[in-house]
Amino acid sequence: MKNIYLFLIFSLVFFTQPLTAQLSPEQAVAEMGRGINLGNTLEPPTEGAWNNGPAQESFFDAYLAAGFSNIRVPVRWDEHTSENAPFAIDETWMDRVEEVVDWGLSRGFYITLNGHHEDWLKNDYSNPTLQARYDSIWVQVAARFQDKSDHLLFEIINEPNGMTAAEVDDLNQRILGIIRANNPTRIVIYSGNMYANSDNLINAAIPSDDYLIGYYHAYDPWPFSGQGMGTWGTPNDYQQVTNKYQSVRDWSTANNIPVTHSEFGAMLICDFNSRMRIYAHNVEQCVAK
Repeated sequence: MKNIYLFLIFSLVFFTQPLTAQLSPEQAVAEMGRGINLGNTLEPPTEGAWNNGPAQESFFDAYLAAGFSNIRVPVRWDEHTSENAPFAIDETWMDRVEEVVDWGLSRGFYITLNGHHEDWLKNDYSNPTLQARYDSIWVQVAARFQDKSDHLLFEIINEPNGMTAAEVDDLNQRILGIIRANNPTRIVIYSGNMYANSDNLINAAIPSDDYLIGYYHAYDPWPFSGQGMGTWGTPNDYQQVTNKYQSVRDWSTANNIPVTHSEFGAMLICDFNSRMRIYAHNVEQCVAK
């Protein structure tokens, strides 16, 4: 969704029984706090081609000064991966992604690394060659980053729109297995299908694993946030957003799966005061226990 002006990450904190091994998902979500997406940077065919320019190390100092504590690093691997087996990722690109990730980890950030805008897979998921290609991408990513701090989190795929719920369930389980081959306790973030809304997460199959965080996105209501129509701020508007957060909290508590809200926002053309109201209410709900 590169046309949305502002992407923010905030974590919903759900306290469950802590795990005994290293960093638990519950601890991670509790510590992640406010975050930001390094959006429209490593997803274009050429880095920074979508108005934001290439990533710079100084960005991470600015994020730290602004009070952020976690950064999502969306990466589109397609343009840098061979279309023929064994589907090697360009080494220069892998080095560049690692450099950006290390800028964040060295400053103590939680970093989420994902597969973003991989429409080639989403639009033809039943194609075994494409499945093998995405599998290979994660084999290489998991191996390259296996020795990084446990503050590096892997997100299986961003907004798998075009795939059925069953296909996303299959992808989640398969990629999780690939990651676990050499990252047995690294936290993995997963979603449901379509645009990864909260209902999609709630209805997705929960992989059998002790190191999971669920994620969801919300550009609600879409006519306002996504199309710039009307205004936002009636009591009913507030209640609808509150209800969404509560449904996720209830699901998280029932299933012992912490959740991060990794994208919300509204287009720049939206009514300014309405944007400020909807941002503020989302933030309030994100930090609420």
